[in-house]
Order: sequence, then structure tokens, then C-alpha cells
Amino acid sequence: MDIKKGDNKFFIGEDELNPEGELVFDFDKDGDYVIKHTEVQDSLSGQGAGKRLVDTMVDFARQEDKKIKAECPFARSVMEKDNDHKQLLK
Repeated sequence: MDIKKGDNKFFIGEDELNPEGELVFDFDKDGDYVIKHTEVQDSLSGQGAGKRLVDTMVDFARQEDKKIKAECPFARSVMEKDNDHKQLLK
């Protein structure tokens, strides 16, 4: 399961326009990241794809020294359950 970076998203699949899974983000007024939504197709359900997308976003934000506001309920839940991830929540 290879995760790639697209235009304001991380995705799984060959094409960012038709991904098998994706996490879409934007920026807030402070320049920090806002996770808008996370979605995986049924074919990836139960394989941890959504969590891996959130983990990738967290790693990316950490490298960029940014915080994350998780508007997506799934992403917020994943981040709140992990102490390392929780530190980046805005």
C-alpha cells in the first residue's frame, strides 16, 4: 500500500484524481494544516489504510513543523488515540 503526495492530499492508488484512498487537507490562517476528509474505497476497508493516511499526514506536518486541525472526525479520532499524534492537534 504505497501512499503518494498529490495536490493538497495524500492518496493510495495510481491516479490522484481517482484514488483508492485519500486524505485531503487545506491550510488555516496560521499556515497550519486542516484535514478536511479521509476516505478509502471498500476494497481497502479493514486494512488500516485510513490510519496510514493520517500517520503520513502527521509525519509530514512534523517535518514541516506545523500543527493539524482535524475537521475530519475519523482523522481526529486517530490522532486523539495516539499520544505522539495528539501533540500536533490544534
